[in-house]
Amino acid sequence: MGRLRFSPSVLLFMLPAFLLYGLFFVLPFLRTLYNSLFDWNGIGTWRFVGLANYVQLAHDELFGRGILRVALWAALAVLFKVGIALVLASMLRIPIRGERFFSAAFFVPVVISSAAIGLLFTLLYDADVGLLNIILRGVGLGALARNWLGEEDTALYAVIAVPIWHTIGYFFVILLAALRNAPNEVYEAARIDGAGARAIFRHITIPMAWPVLQVCIVLAITAALKSFDYVFIMTKGGPGTVTEVPATYMYKTIFVNLQVGYGTAMATTIFLIALTATLLVRRLTAFGTE
Repeated sequence: MGRLRFSPSVLLFMLPAFLLYGLFFVLPFLRTLYNSLFDWNGIGTWRFVGLANYVQLAHDELFGRGILRVALWAALAVLFKVGIALVLASMLRIPIRGERFFSAAFFVPVVISSAAIGLLFTLLYDADVGLLNIILRGVGLGALARNWLGEEDTALYAVIAVPIWHTIGYFFVILLAALRNAPNEVYEAARIDGAGARAIFRHITIPMAWPVLQVCIVLAITAALKSFDYVFIMTKGGPGTVTEVPATYMYKTIFVNLQVGYGTAMATTIFLIALTATLLVRRLTAFGTE
């Protein structure tokens, strides 16, 4: 292949995008990295401490447990969020009667803000007036009713379930578009050869959608690693610290404890972990796009 050449006019058109990217991403990141090398409360004198904040962070058990929680969050997001979206997209790959209704129904939650969804599920999980407990008692399963966000055994899973439900429609739309672009002749040939629905899904649907599925997996994982809003709205990290994730811990460190340097070290670490996870996932799943 020949070498790509960019004319001055092309570079001129790209310049505004580069300037915006540098202004709103590169410069803030460099500023955050710089702040993480200081001991500062946001108001008083700066004191250079080098990598001391990162050394302290490496021994911070609360931050370490938060990383494990978002790792679990990411695994469940890929399994259920992306998995369910793929199943729904494969069911509606061939246009059927009422498909617009089903597509709209799956996507409607996505347009609702995470703050509204968090408040809605906080009420739904309520121990006394929550709809979930009312339904359980109504069908004779009152023994299962509990304070879902107030008990250590259920709080984290109750929170994780909310963004999974909230954004399934987003991945559904992406995967549906990918599957509808796949050649229908391949499916017809498989049916003629006697392949069942399970075999078609495993050997045709997944490989056909794999490049897009890879992107969805990366998006689901990075969203989990950076999760903040659902936890902050529903539990604020409680009960105790059982739902504390790195982003909420970072927020409290900076804006409550006024440890700006230590908090920005957390922010930098979260970014590097998300970047590493993205590169690792792309590397491990690259076989599907070769």
